[in-house]
Amino acid sequence: MAVYTLHVPAEGMPGDPAALGDVVLLKDGFAWGAFIFQVFWCLYHRLWLIALALAVVTFGVSAGLQWFGLPSIAVTVISLLIAAFFALEANGLRRRRLERRGFRPAGVVVADSYSDAETRAFSAWLNARKPRVDTSVPNAATVAFDQPRQAAASGASGTHPVLGLFPDQEGPR
Repeated sequence: MAVYTLHVPAEGMPGDPAALGDVVLLKDGFAWGAFIFQVFWCLYHRLWLIALALAVVTFGVSAGLQWFGLPSIAVTVISLLIAAFFALEANGLRRRRLERRGFRPAGVVVADSYSDAETRAFSAWLNARKPRVDTSVPNAATVAFDQPRQAAASGASGTHPVLGLFPDQEGPR
């Protein structure tokens, strides 16, 4: 099972099928494409500065290790370690790029394959609608939820028990 994260444009509202055209589903973990095709993977995903930095670091480290006279197997192992580290962080770099472009994380999906993750994420997105609240008739849950707010607004504190680990309700600040 793999973990995928769903990223939607900032203006996308849950339940809006039009927002699904621009969503991005990213797998969390090791990216084999980034491990094998490091710079080309970056260029494919439009990570221009990271591609440039990766090319400079990879070339610099390889040239530096050969200049120090290390055997070629050591240079190869160190290059593979750099590639493995990059492959572990590659999808995280894509997530940060999406956040800079205005996408927000909308959910996490655990699935066996990308298509299963896409199906689950899209169905959860389409089924997530804001609950309709009928304001004409207050029900017991709404009244019980609104009582602490009303008490806080009136200045009374500590009259209602607080759920959770805190012993007393805090008063207004």
